[in-house]
Amino acid sequence: MNKLSYPHAPIGELDKLAKALNIELSELQTITDKSDSLFFQTKEIIKNDGSSRFTYDARPTLKVIHGKVCEAFLKRVNYPDYLQGSIKRRDYLTDARKHAGSKVLISEDITNFFPSISKKVVHEMWVGVFGFSNVVAECLAELVTLNGFVVQGAKTSSYICNLVLWNREERLVNSLKTRGLIYTRYVDDVTVSSKRLISLNEKSKIINSIYSLFRSIGAKPNRNKHKIMPRNTQQEVHGVNVNKNQPTMPKEKRKKIRAAVHRCEITYKQTPDSIEYCALFNSVMGKVNTLGRMHTSEADKLRLRLSQVKPVSAQSLNKPLVSNTGLIT
Repeated sequence: MNKLSYPHAPIGELDKLAKALNIELSELQTITDKSDSLFFQTKEIIKNDGSSRFTYDARPTLKVIHGKVCEAFLKRVNYPDYLQGSIKRRDYLTDARKHAGSKVLISEDITNFFPSISKKVVHEMWVGVFGFSNVVAECLAELVTLNGFVVQGAKTSSYICNLVLWNREERLVNSLKTRGLIYTRYVDDVTVSSKRLISLNEKSKIINSIYSLFRSIGAKPNRNKHKIMPRNTQQEVHGVNVNKNQPTMPKEKRKKIRAAVHRCEITYKQTPDSIEYCALFNSVMGKVNTLGRMHTSEADKLRLRLSQVKPVSAQSLNKPLVSNTGLIT
């Protein structure tokens, strides 16, 4: 499925929007008017290049509205297959699988994607994708942006990132598909792959078309993360090897997981039921389960070893210990 669509009736009036969100119109208008003051910064992350990335959350009054917007609208969109991030039953590994066994990979990244998305672009999304009126689109755009831009951390933000390129991205995907090329986007990471050899000129045209797509909404490519990966080099998508027909985990990561299992075995002998060990065990089991999505036999052997060093009592944690198949008993 490569067609993005919203299969429900559009909303044209604010009172109907309030009804869809199960809130009084007067309350909706009050929250909208003061929405900027209801965001707060939660974290500052220093990136490898020295710049900062900020994450935000919303105070309960606005956060509830964001949740309702997700349930009423954003989760009801039919998302096309080329969108792989922040969508149910899709993740970095389903994205990587689409590009496995290719003769060439092109990888591009958007610089500061979330805060580069303006309220104007979000407004256009509500009109273009959902068919909402300008007055409804303006209200929703105000609710989900801070000082005129999307912020990372809000419940609605990842969905918005998937949708803001809507018709432009679809046209590019279809154009590439006619040439036998596969395009996917995982939030701000774009990958294009080909099962055939492509010329330098065609590579340049592909890259320029991706950059033009970014610029259409005011976003910029992160040229430091630009990569072209031929078949005779190590091809990676989200840190997963895709040279073969199925994704594989890099040997170094697999080695670290085996070492983590060994650490569990050593720690179990010393503190088999401490809170710290329970947390370690759960963390390592999660890594083994991830390994199992690519290397079943290897993961099964590690699960067997872990089954011998389960914490004496799962009550040491507030949540149950789980494996890929369910509760560990």
